[in-house]
Amino acid sequence: MNQKSFVCFIMLSAILAKSISATPTKNSQNLWQPRSFTGYSSREMLLQKTMYQTESSREEWNGTFSIASEYMQNFSKKCNTGLGALPFWSGTNVMTYGQNDGKSDIDSYQFGMGDVIGQGEITLNPQVAHMGGDMLLHFTHTKDNRSFYFKIRSSVGAMSIYSKLTEKIANKDVATNEDTNEIWIPYPIDKTGFSSLSEAWNSGGSSASGVIVNSTLTKPVHLRKGRISPCKLTAINVGDIKVATGYSLFANENGFFSFGVNASLPTQHSPIGKYILEPVFGRTGHWGIGCEMTGHYRAWTNDKNDMYLDIWGQGDLLHLRSGRKPDFRSFDLKQNGPGSKYMLIQMYFPTTPSSDNAQGRIPGFITNAVNATTLPVISTFKAEGTASLMLDFHKKNWNVAVGGEFWGRTKESLSIDECNLINTNAPNINDFAVLGRQISEDSRNIEAVVAADKIKELYLCEPLARINKSENRAQGTYVSPAIPAAPTGYDTTKIKDARFSENRIPADLNEALDICGAEAQSVFSAKVFTQFGYTWNDNRYTPNLSVTAGAEFTPKKDNVTVNFWSVGGQASLSF
Repeated sequence: MNQKSFVCFIMLSAILAKSISATPTKNSQNLWQPRSFTGYSSREMLLQKTMYQTESSREEWNGTFSIASEYMQNFSKKCNTGLGALPFWSGTNVMTYGQNDGKSDIDSYQFGMGDVIGQGEITLNPQVAHMGGDMLLHFTHTKDNRSFYFKIRSSVGAMSIYSKLTEKIANKDVATNEDTNEIWIPYPIDKTGFSSLSEAWNSGGSSASGVIVNSTLTKPVHLRKGRISPCKLTAINVGDIKVATGYSLFANENGFFSFGVNASLPTQHSPIGKYILEPVFGRTGHWGIGCEMTGHYRAWTNDKNDMYLDIWGQGDLLHLRSGRKPDFRSFDLKQNGPGSKYMLIQMYFPTTPSSDNAQGRIPGFITNAVNATTLPVISTFKAEGTASLMLDFHKKNWNVAVGGEFWGRTKESLSIDECNLINTNAPNINDFAVLGRQISEDSRNIEAVVAADKIKELYLCEPLARINKSENRAQGTYVSPAIPAAPTGYDTTKIKDARFSENRIPADLNEALDICGAEAQSVFSAKVFTQFGYTWNDNRYTPNLSVTAGAEFTPKKDNVTVNFWSVGGQASLSF
């Protein structure tokens, strides 16, 4: 690597550090998009360098095949705090839950628990493991002269995430939850309500016992999307396939500098949105197109030529485009703030097509918003880049290498995938109203065993309610089809008639959903690594065996990635 090449690598690292800043997110993002297993330029240097360590007996078309295995696991509570904060709108890995007074992060009522006394607390400390085998097949026309090269790289491996959700459970307010007055049946009745927030978030639903009314009020909330798995989730896949070709702009017996174009081809599935922190082995189905630089320079050698010092550099830059589809994301509601994807919403069925008047809509089933706002998307990243620099000292057949690597990715850009929106039969979001605590019964499902005047309909909603703050449930005497004339606790500036479209969730998805809030934040990390190995230099195929270790660090306030320690092994043959 000559002086100009070294300057190129320094400039690439500086650009990444300046343009990709990792800052904490106060949004609620259900998907973590990790670094691809094949996205480490440091490992690529180690995979391809054996071919250049000794003089070749082949005048043309030198090649090498290398395989590296590596196990990575996150460490330190600081790192867990960051990843745990990704789906938590508190900005940390801890959230509190209580009543609808705004003093907690969550109103427990929104998760089907009813009211609680005091505050509960829920903590998310994910354990992440990344493991696999990285394979590289690399050819160059001639090693010591300007020439073309070609390489293909892929991996087979797994990513696992164990959410490790823990909870300090708050006591239920039994008096409030069991108060069956003549105006309302409470939601949910005590026998069907969840006993803890963990139960609601883990299970996604529970079977009701002792239910005497076939009604929306007695059915437990069921999370089909955005759940937290109580068990470890693992994704096993063939990783992204990287292909590259280029030309050595400078080359002699002391080193080379090459520039090429590359592409990343997705092989794994895209996220489906069922679970928070869904494990993905690869670039979440993205295509990549970009460029790369590789440099090698023999900086020092002794008189006997049995000891020498090599300097290696590798840089990659990719633009990521949406690939495998459908690719799902879960969105908060723009008018209702972070975490609103878990608020209660109610379907208002049209009695006739395009009916949006007092007689034209009737209340239907109740669900959490995430079940309706997990939608197919088109995802792109302007740039993902990595730059590595390594010192590699050799003494006869032994070597020890140390190096550093910087990696970064710009902020994601999301838009709704309208084509797949139709193919997946996504609901019309304007049919749903944000409830707060203004729940109406679906009168079509009331059984005869309950007197007609026992269940009252007010057709109310609270368009601007928050996940932790809303109005108490309005009370009144029902006179169909009008809203009660003299209700108590009914603020008409906040509580609206849900039968009118302007009071329900906006029909325009760009107006209704906080699309920007679901976009992955920019991220930057640094890694130090080392290698210790042995090469059979006298063998025609110069086989090599080595062990590797490393540690990857992220900025202290980064909430979108984790710190990893790693160990691995490597083997290669040149031909």
